[in-house]
Amino acid sequence: MKRFALVTLMTLAATPVFAGFSLNDAANVYNAAKGNNGDAAVQAPAASADLLNTLGSELKVTPEQAIGGTGALLGLARNQLSSGDYEQLSKAVPGLDLLSGEQALGGLNGLGALLGKSDKSSALSNALGNVKDTNDLNNAFSGLGMDTGMIGQFAPLILQYLGQQGVGGSLLQSLGSLWGAGGSVPSV
Repeated sequence: MKRFALVTLMTLAATPVFAGFSLNDAANVYNAAKGNNGDAAVQAPAASADLLNTLGSELKVTPEQAIGGTGALLGLARNQLSSGDYEQLSKAVPGLDLLSGEQALGGLNGLGALLGKSDKSSALSNALGNVKDTNDLNNAFSGLGMDTGMIGQFAPLILQYLGQQGVGGSLLQSLGSLWGAGGSVPSV
């Protein structure tokens, strides 16, 4: 069954007609192949899916790495920002919690199972579920198979996305400083 789902996904992704194929679509195909009638493991608003697709195409990372890297950065934000600032961020970007920290794990676990990598899930769960400082952030990126230098490539793209979603300048500045991308904060 996994093989069928993987072949189906690879076929859809490689077909030009399906160039707009997103992570939500991948999760829906996976659930359909498993026989689930419920919602997909990765349910993010279209704008969030656009962010993940942008990360994948511009940084040449896998969907797992896009979800995990975004989840790690947003998990750090959740743990480091004041509760008021994080609440403001969550209100400005509906569905943001689906991409942060432990919430991103549902998507990673679904993709991991689809790709036959469920043994890596527990290590990733530990890394992503508890991003409290930059050391944890570095460990999360390493656990995803990325160099920690990728943090500096993820941050500007996520900051740009947040700015497009209406997140204010001072909050973007705080996030940029937190993620080590202070000079990459878009003007709003």
